[in-house]
Amino acid sequence: MKIKLLSAAIAASLALPLSAASLVTSFEEADYSSSENNAEFLEVSGDATSEITTEQATDGNQSVKALFDAAFKPVIVWNWGSWNWGGEDVMTVDVVNPNDTDVGFAVKLIDSDIVNDWNDASQTSLDYFTAPANSTQTFSFNLNGGNEYQEHGENFDKNKVLGVQFMLSGSDPQVLYFDNIMVDGETVTPPPSDGAVNTHTAPVATLAQIEDFETIPDYLRPDGGVNVSTTTEIVTKGAAAMAAEFTAGWNALVFAGTWNWAELGEHTAVAIDVSNTSDSNIWLYSRIEDVNSQGETATRGVLVKAGESKTIYTSLNDNPSLLSQNERVSALGLRDIPAEPMSAQNGWGDFVALDKSQITAIRYFIGDLANGETSQTLVFDNMRVIKDLNHESAYAAMADAMGQNNLVTYAGKVASKEELAKLSAPEMAALGELTNRNMYGGNPDSSPATDCVLATPASFNACKDADGNWQLVDPAGNAFFSTGVDNIRLQDTYTMTGVSSEAESALRQSMFTDIPSEYVNENYGPVHSGPVSQGQAVSFYANNLITRHASEDVWRDITVKRMKDWGFNTLGNWTDPALYANGSVPYVANGWSTSGANRLPVKQIGSGYWGPLPDPWDANFATNAATMAAEIKAQVAGNEEYLLGIFVDNEMSWGNVTAEESSRYSQTLAVFNTDATDAANSPAKNSFIYFLSNDRYPNGIADLNAAWGTNYASWDAMRPAQELVYSSAMAADLQYLSWQFAFQYFNTVKTALKAELPNHLYLGSRFADWGRTPDVVSAASFVVDVMSYNIYKDSIAAADWDADALSQIEAIDKPVIVGEFHFGSLDSGSFAEGIVNATSQQDRADKMVRFFESVNAHKNFVGAHWFQYIDSPLTGRAWDGENYNVGFVSTTDTPYTLMTDAAREFNCGMYGTDCSGLSNATDAASRAGVLYTGTNIGVSHSGPEAPEPGEPVDPPIDPPTPPTGGVTGGGGSAGWLSLLGLAGVFLLRRRKV
Repeated sequence: MKIKLLSAAIAASLALPLSAASLVTSFEEADYSSSENNAEFLEVSGDATSEITTEQATDGNQSVKALFDAAFKPVIVWNWGSWNWGGEDVMTVDVVNPNDTDVGFAVKLIDSDIVNDWNDASQTSLDYFTAPANSTQTFSFNLNGGNEYQEHGENFDKNKVLGVQFMLSGSDPQVLYFDNIMVDGETVTPPPSDGAVNTHTAPVATLAQIEDFETIPDYLRPDGGVNVSTTTEIVTKGAAAMAAEFTAGWNALVFAGTWNWAELGEHTAVAIDVSNTSDSNIWLYSRIEDVNSQGETATRGVLVKAGESKTIYTSLNDNPSLLSQNERVSALGLRDIPAEPMSAQNGWGDFVALDKSQITAIRYFIGDLANGETSQTLVFDNMRVIKDLNHESAYAAMADAMGQNNLVTYAGKVASKEELAKLSAPEMAALGELTNRNMYGGNPDSSPATDCVLATPASFNACKDADGNWQLVDPAGNAFFSTGVDNIRLQDTYTMTGVSSEAESALRQSMFTDIPSEYVNENYGPVHSGPVSQGQAVSFYANNLITRHASEDVWRDITVKRMKDWGFNTLGNWTDPALYANGSVPYVANGWSTSGANRLPVKQIGSGYWGPLPDPWDANFATNAATMAAEIKAQVAGNEEYLLGIFVDNEMSWGNVTAEESSRYSQTLAVFNTDATDAANSPAKNSFIYFLSNDRYPNGIADLNAAWGTNYASWDAMRPAQELVYSSAMAADLQYLSWQFAFQYFNTVKTALKAELPNHLYLGSRFADWGRTPDVVSAASFVVDVMSYNIYKDSIAAADWDADALSQIEAIDKPVIVGEFHFGSLDSGSFAEGIVNATSQQDRADKMVRFFESVNAHKNFVGAHWFQYIDSPLTGRAWDGENYNVGFVSTTDTPYTLMTDAAREFNCGMYGTDCSGLSNATDAASRAGVLYTGTNIGVSHSGPEAPEPGEPVDPPIDPPTPPTGGVTGGGGSAGWLSLLGLAGVFLLRRRKV
């Protein structure tokens, strides 16, 4: 950042007092390069390029055009004195975003006291905003602090504002215009949070509350290098938390007291919620002492990443930590647990057993400050004693009779099976559908028809529009942006109970308070991973749907009606084929090339997360592909009109694009580890030798030896199995062979599909980031009709996902669909958020919309499907322990209202309609209108609030009679209408119109 030192004479007395609603500047002077050249005593400069222009002026004739080329390189409006804004509460500025994408930007104010230390963040106030694409909007900056993401320095003085900085918060180059800076005395109130809780806390039972930080505890003894204060910006319990600014490394917060935790259980832990508000990672350490410790005891540590919020805990028994996903699945059958251990692996010192009846100190301290930082801040909240999540006893009785979290209560938890049985009919009555689309969910006002993929489609096609954007096209010939939900089926709702005819798991058996009698598979497996390889599994969700809806047929009916109510126009991958005949919502079909009934054995090559790759030159592979295609044809028979396309296989381990080059081609090298001395043993290796000898080195084996540093006497000498070690000299050849391998796979699959279903889209195999390389993507692009990726990121934008992948997609210029994405949180009782985390259900909804928006804005992308319809089982998916809160419905089939309302609004507006009215309707009559026929906006379908665990439950009573003409929600009573709104979900301009 350019620093302009001010002389004391200039800084002393040029303050310009302003009254309420006063104009600061609209940039009408001829020159803002120095104070001598303008009467306003202002200068516009900074690291970013800027100019005064007549373009995009919102007040007067001029504005500031800022050409940003990197994040946090500012354009600065300097006052060669200082503004006295003591009587003002808000600064506003007009911002014009001429770009076709949303732009995140920041505004930072500095006061004149910062001249003593230009790195002093206490003299600044910083806040973040998003300018929607192609918009002009006025943004408000709170001069007193208090916005949700505002970083307001404790010493910032609005009487002495010296400069206003504008800068990008993202890295992609952008152009923005700024004009009409004003100040006003009216305070902007930050949006209210739900009970002042704005990030999650681990959903585990509190055995003893130590501190909730509504005030700074008087038994806290911070070291001299730690400044503490209360904050309301990041809170997990109550209305306040404690911010601790560490100004030097190895300084500590010492809670000095006397606690008796001896009666709380044998295996317990001290837990605390911590949030890192700094821009750099922080190593945090803990030390717990008893009356005999005298300061000498084990230190345990954890890394808290920049911007991260999580619950951490320190075992009072120093039980070994389960740090990796593999360890957790193997020991518990759970992919993730809801808090992170302060572990011995990240600490030091031998543990000495604590006297839990006389705990005298709890210490938290950091290591060295990050390079270049003068301070780093952590926010602490909700310090308590919990069961030790390092020990199996913490998981006893964690699931109630409906598969819900039995340890805590939370919003949406159903109180009883009796209440669950009352929820279906009121929801069914409230469901409606969007009206601004055709019978397939397409855009009736758009009919792209250039450069189509299929010449004579029986149902769906993919075509470019006149602007060069790829679009799916429905049977009516209309543009179709596919938004859908995956895994609408019961298969993945099963969880292992621990009962087995082989090795049983007492730990798994202890997790359940009750096992339902229906939907029990006594011999599930063998599974991918977990403490029980094969045995009894149960679906709580399936049992709950029978209680809620009476039958699977009613469940399927209400599921389709929900899709239409929420605006989704596609049933995503792994939908139960029984839903294909729904007759109103399009669907995708799927198949497996090597697994399933009537498959022949195929040579398997290499390894990978989900398994090895099939040898695509094996004759049995082509036979199996034909068998698969016939299966799909039988499943879709009679319902081809609504078949959007076909996925085959999933997330294959082609090679890790994010890994180092030496491991990127491990699957290709694995072909050489097979034995091809008998031609039937390794068709792939025979093919590789053919390509090398004919295409790459036609002059003989000597040329290959020279390139690879090998000494083969002949091409036949390569045929026996061997271990080849990667070298960079082999890279080009391995890329070529990888391309050929992938092309043979995709082409064989497509040949089989087109023989049975010639006029339907082949959607590929859904690439994962850890299972693709540019060579494989290139090969697929020559074969598939639509490329597919599973993208678990905040968006598909280059800054969030993969700039190289986007560049390749744009160069290939094929249509692309996202097969999976999701966000999860811990505020629904789940023990795990998912692959990409959110802080709350509202944050899930906001992030989902932002992801959909990023897909909708890209010219190659034609849709995205959320993974998945139903939350994973609390106690872990039977197959592999996945236990995420990533569903649109919970294990009781209760929809997440914030998610469904956000989806409806996005889906309504994705073709360009202004649908903002859907989110702020206040009564049933206004919710049903020209865009939407139902009355389901903001309605909770979870029934009365579940009691805290251990509280007596009153016997069920008949609900009151609902008023005529009203909408009933959960429990059949009229009191469950919850207008939750969609705070933070902005109406953005859509591209797909």
